[in-house]
Amino acid sequence: MRRRSKKSAAKDSRSGLSIDDSRVAFASAQRLEHGIIRLAASVFEADGNNADRAHDLAARMRKIVPGKARVTSVLPDHSYQVLLVEVPNVPADEINAAARWQIKDLLDFPVDDTIVEMFELPTQSTADGKAMGYAVAARRNSIQEHIELLKSAGLSLDVIDIPELCMRNIATLLPQDSSGVAFLHFTQNHGILTITRRGVLYLLRRIEKGRSAINAAATGEFAHADLEATTGLEILSSPDDAAGNSAFADDFSRSELVATIVQEIQRSLDFYDSHYDCEPLTELVLSPGSNIGGLAQALNDQLGLAVSSLNFNRLFEMQSELSTPEQGACLLAIGAALRSESLAA
Repeated sequence: MRRRSKKSAAKDSRSGLSIDDSRVAFASAQRLEHGIIRLAASVFEADGNNADRAHDLAARMRKIVPGKARVTSVLPDHSYQVLLVEVPNVPADEINAAARWQIKDLLDFPVDDTIVEMFELPTQSTADGKAMGYAVAARRNSIQEHIELLKSAGLSLDVIDIPELCMRNIATLLPQDSSGVAFLHFTQNHGILTITRRGVLYLLRRIEKGRSAINAAATGEFAHADLEATTGLEILSSPDDAAGNSAFADDFSRSELVATIVQEIQRSLDFYDSHYDCEPLTELVLSPGSNIGGLAQALNDQLGLAVSSLNFNRLFEMQSELSTPEQGACLLAIGAALRSESLAA
């Protein structure tokens, strides 16, 4: 009985790993009875040029990841694209190859260096019978380098996922998902928005404004050169004028930034409402730490949605509670660990 119990636990466990140039995040998710998920996560700063990176990765990951757990790793931002396209009308085993040539002119990198995988979306009410889906195109050499790093670290890699689908894995577990929910997360350089309903992904959108831009706007760190380029105003040099211009820059940059984020979310909501026979969305959930500078209130005021912030400490059974910054840093790794075969793209 003990052996069977251990085997069952390993089968129901998955680990997630997220790596960027300066930070590595781990997570481990174990699915228990009655839908309970036990979660552990950790993050540490890492030198992307460290020659012993694989050894360091292995040593740190052993502290949190069960030895036999399946590992899902998150593909770095710069190594892939996600494109909304019509699903090629070919046999199922030929779809990825057909999509690869369908999107070749839309890629930022050579098609010969590209691996493509399609996943379909629900049937759209306005699609005239055409199946739509997302084509995930990744650089072949980037994937190989990623695999080699994890192999050198002695990790048992099961799946490589993308940040958008890691977001989806979390969104489908939110209580608001039962009636449909928009879920918004910001990395340093951009935002990711998902729309899910009853465990099904309906939409992905990338927002070209990230945490660094929001932080800058919220704290008034707005470059004079940017202000001059945007408004044509000359920045004066006297102390009084500088203070006035700084306040103006703060207000201007914050309002412009919020307007950009609101516009992208509104476009996503409009697409969802016009393409699917579902009730309009009424709720938006921000990832931990994304309510920067009162963003939640601005989104509530301008979009009319109920806006709330996610707290992993309340959603899951945590091995150790995480601070809000830690939750944000570990979010993609947590999403990777929450991958379910029923949701697999």
